[in-house]
Amino acid sequence: MKKKHQILILITFILFLFIKAQMDFNPSIRVLLSIVDFSESTLTSSDYLAYGIDLKDLFRNYTNSDINYKGSAYIKKVKGFPYSISGSIEGQRSPEQKKFSCESNLNVLVLNVGMLNAYAEDDTVYLVAPMLGGLSYGFDTNDDLFPKAPNLNYDITREWFHENKMNIWNFVRSIDIKETDQFFIDSDGTKAKEYAITIPQGEGDFIWELLGVDAPDHDIKCSLYLDKWCHTRKVIFDLSYKTEGAYIAIYGNDCNSMEIYAPLPDDESFTCTIKRDGTNNYTNAYINNITYSTSGGNIFSIDSNGYLNYTEEGFKLELSDIQVKKNNEVLAEGYVKGRISKYENMGDVFENAGVDFSNVKVIDWDTIKNDTASFVDDVIEQARKNVDLFDF
Repeated sequence: MKKKHQILILITFILFLFIKAQMDFNPSIRVLLSIVDFSESTLTSSDYLAYGIDLKDLFRNYTNSDINYKGSAYIKKVKGFPYSISGSIEGQRSPEQKKFSCESNLNVLVLNVGMLNAYAEDDTVYLVAPMLGGLSYGFDTNDDLFPKAPNLNYDITREWFHENKMNIWNFVRSIDIKETDQFFIDSDGTKAKEYAITIPQGEGDFIWELLGVDAPDHDIKCSLYLDKWCHTRKVIFDLSYKTEGAYIAIYGNDCNSMEIYAPLPDDESFTCTIKRDGTNNYTNAYINNITYSTSGGNIFSIDSNGYLNYTEEGFKLELSDIQVKKNNEVLAEGYVKGRISKYENMGDVFENAGVDFSNVKVIDWDTIKNDTASFVDDVIEQARKNVDLFDF
């Protein structure tokens, strides 16, 4: 009997060593365990970036559908303008039409200082200032301004992961996974090792069905960074098949942050980061940053705190503590509050806004970059003249 116990202990010990070796050295097993951990741990964490948000509803009914929005804005500390500005904003967005309108009516105390509007169609942006006699700019970004989000066919939940256990197992076995010598150090000091993943064309049908998109006609590449407990600390989706060097990264403990990076022509770049603010008691609170780096060495950025909450009509959105900076110089501060709702039978966005672009000359991006400063100065100077008439 004693000998049988010894043999059982030995077998158990060997089995433990085998499992540990698989966890430590078999990339496929580590990736599979990370997926299990994500479904059981990350999805249930209040720090998870999309916690409390129905992504299926958000993408289908708002991101990919016609919406109407209206709200209010407050702007202070505008460089070169010694007055605070308040105003109303309203507009519409139609991904089907690839059109967008945003009209703002600005006031200083009880005095109306004019309208400053923005519109977009396909890949072209228009900035219009009726207060200056219809002065406007248009420029072609050479990029789709209305990208479509995945039309999820299922909610991303623990149940979905459980129902697709065999699909996930077969998928992990069929994709190419390579352990690299690269590491990611999380904000809490945790070290995570990179696993480079290539999804060959033709694999992952159940994933593309989940996302509600057509299977890609090319390989998909991403990087997965796992800590020693197979907990995901960072995922990078390579978008070089669309734009060389572009990517989307989700990172942090329980995937609480997202970064979108896109290189632009002339050695310029655009970066957007969104981080869930777990210290705030609001339903969904975020810390946001948008940064545009120019070829001339200037860095323009917009920082804000964002709050999102669902209502019966749609959802409420608030951006507070907005700071617009050029390098380290604050150009303006303010906040925006609004409500976004679905809009059926919208009609033409531009006809609804009553806008006419027939006399607008669309110029190239380099020209608009060089002239934007003078355009903004003209708007501020005209607004100052309007206010000065009343000797405020």
